[in-house]
Amino acid sequence: MNNYLLFAITALGLGATIQYYFGLKKNRWLGKTMSVQAENLLEPKDTEYVNIGGAIGHNFIYKLREPWKEMKGTFTLFPRHSLLYMPISLLIGGSDRFFLNLYTDRRLIGEGHIVEKGHLRRAKIEELDEMQGERIERAGKTFFLYWRYADLRDMLLKTLDALPDPSSLSHFCCYRDNKTFFLYLKPTKGEITGNLKAFMDQCPHYFRQENHGESKS
Repeated sequence: MNNYLLFAITALGLGATIQYYFGLKKNRWLGKTMSVQAENLLEPKDTEYVNIGGAIGHNFIYKLREPWKEMKGTFTLFPRHSLLYMPISLLIGGSDRFFLNLYTDRRLIGEGHIVEKGHLRRAKIEELDEMQGERIERAGKTFFLYWRYADLRDMLLKTLDALPDPSSLSHFCCYRDNKTFFLYLKPTKGEITGNLKAFMDQCPHYFRQENHGESKS
């Protein structure tokens, strides 16, 4: 075998081994970092994690206290452990991702979305052409606000402005019909605390205010 070819194969194998070790270690640290941040903030009554592919990420379920029922989500991690797949992942926009669905029994006032421009097609929002919308700029990125059933424009704007790191937001939405909130982040260095706290603080503003025991004049 050609010496140069043998050297190249050996170097590639050594590089892949080193990349796997350090990439695996980094991804495990990032996964632990995000789960600890979420648990410290939300203080769930019960937690469940299911691994979805070694160093790729986890699905999770948190049982929460009122006014929430539970949170179901996923965090997936950039394939730092795979020397061969990393370039492909970079070409298709690979990154660390954090998704969640937050469920409540409270009635919501409408349906609203905050969507980063690059994610708009992937968001697959149903009946988008029937919604009111507005385009805005934040943190050097373009976002679209969409709403229906109620005028949520100012509320959505306040939600976006409440995020300490709006540049990591891909999609926020409030679904009236199934009483669910959704959040999709692309965190930097596993940092989700600020945006997740802002999300949890903002969601109750979308509850429908019930009038109980109003007196008649």
